[in-house]
Amino acid sequence: MRQITFPCILRHRISILSGAGYYPTAARLSSFAHTSTTTESQLPPITSEVLLESIKSSQWHFIEHVADKLIPSLVSTTLLSLVKTPDLAFNFVNHIDLRCLDFQTQCLAIAVVSKLSSPKPVTQLLKEVVSTRKNSVRDLFDELVLAHDRLETKSTILFDFMVRCYCQLRMVDEAIECFYLMKEKGYSLRGRIEGARLIISEMKSKGFQPDLQTYNPILSWMCNEGRASEVLREMKGSGLVPDSVSYNILIRGCSNNGDLETAFAYRDEMVKQGMEPTFYTYNTLIHGLFMENKIEAAEILIREIREKGIVLDSVTYNILINGYCQHGDAKKAFALHDEMMTDGIQPTQFTYTSLIYVLCRRNKTREADELFEKVVGKGMKPDLVMMNTLMDGHCATGNMDRAFSLLKEMDRMNIDPDDVTYNCLMRGLCGEGKFEEARELMGEMKRRGIKPDHISYNTLISGYSKKGDTKHAFMVRDEMLSLGFNPTLLTYNALLKGLSKNQEGELAEELLREMKSEGIVPNDSSFCSVIEAMSKSDN
Repeated sequence: MRQITFPCILRHRISILSGAGYYPTAARLSSFAHTSTTTESQLPPITSEVLLESIKSSQWHFIEHVADKLIPSLVSTTLLSLVKTPDLAFNFVNHIDLRCLDFQTQCLAIAVVSKLSSPKPVTQLLKEVVSTRKNSVRDLFDELVLAHDRLETKSTILFDFMVRCYCQLRMVDEAIECFYLMKEKGYSLRGRIEGARLIISEMKSKGFQPDLQTYNPILSWMCNEGRASEVLREMKGSGLVPDSVSYNILIRGCSNNGDLETAFAYRDEMVKQGMEPTFYTYNTLIHGLFMENKIEAAEILIREIREKGIVLDSVTYNILINGYCQHGDAKKAFALHDEMMTDGIQPTQFTYTSLIYVLCRRNKTREADELFEKVVGKGMKPDLVMMNTLMDGHCATGNMDRAFSLLKEMDRMNIDPDDVTYNCLMRGLCGEGKFEEARELMGEMKRRGIKPDHISYNTLISGYSKKGDTKHAFMVRDEMLSLGFNPTLLTYNALLKGLSKNQEGELAEELLREMKSEGIVPNDSSFCSVIEAMSKSDN
């Protein structure tokens, strides 16, 4: 960064008289910058227009002269005007001294400069902020997220630069923390993997040998891409022996991807290396087996655990109870609940939500209500998931009075409903043929600040279509499109059913063509509806 000729001092606001603004030309601005006898009172009012004109005409002497008088809001406005010319933004920041800006404006400057094709300028700015400020990784990350959102850009490369910055400063722990924050925020997995590679290469180029603490988080990210074996080979090639954390990451990744054979192979390899499987290992494998509907294999594994004298913990019990509940086996689920209590392990909200779910699934809503009242009576506050589960059970059995009374209870308990809550109620009303009430409920949903999703719109479309009211069904579809939602296979199939009911064969054919043009592959239900619509119209 070039040497700044004026010191960074406490800023003060420059009064700008409304209607009497003085906007000098670039030449006159230059004269202000070069005239040593100019006093502060002779300076023109500093506005974003003045700054922009100076920047675009490279009047850097003037910029430097007024640098210590620029308030953050003025600098921010100017930076936002330079989004399409990030090279000028970088020059501007260099001439006013980044250190003199507040944290928020610094991050905005970094976000704008990140739009340059070269990574060097933005990395330079990031290094300066990291080196001169004491903000945590999360503080910097969160502020850059806000700046990124202000620019309304989809690219998340800014955060790759943040990782690069920490790597180049040999702050590996901070680089890894940044990756966790990216994952938490839901930023592109591809970007995280590229950044993971960057961490490894940067460390090696600086003479550092990555250890297991570095590799294990990267191993976790690569598992999600099904590419964990690449990292494992690289780890072993570097002379590193995977530890129990490494194996648990691999086992979890394989289990989540449904590859239980490889997951158990890693478990066996772990044992051969002299490492005992942990609770986490067993819980991951049991969960994977239930997800793949391998109940008997899960029960064999539980017997193996018990034979080793391992006492089940709360997580294991909850996985088992939820697994049996998901498969409709209420008897085994409640038996495990009783065993859990006998072992002195208190059931959690998750435990009771699973049990309420299985009762509702078996249409035992009265028993579900009794269990709910028992839970509340014990002093356990229900959460949103539990309330939605119970409400969905009543909606499915047509007990809409009880469902709406639960909505009132949620308000009383200060549990904010979400889109799932309203989707359950809308589905219940549509099942009763109360389509207009369902539509009104969507209005209430919006008034409460809850955005309808695909399920909300598909529920209404399906309801109207079953009634044969294709006019309103297509109106809802159009509203859905206007809000940026693309119709799904469910949307089209619901509309096709409505057209079939009304014997509108030509429209059904036209909709099928539209469906294909949108890249949605019709299924058997789609074709059956079209054939039925055409045959009815032919008759």
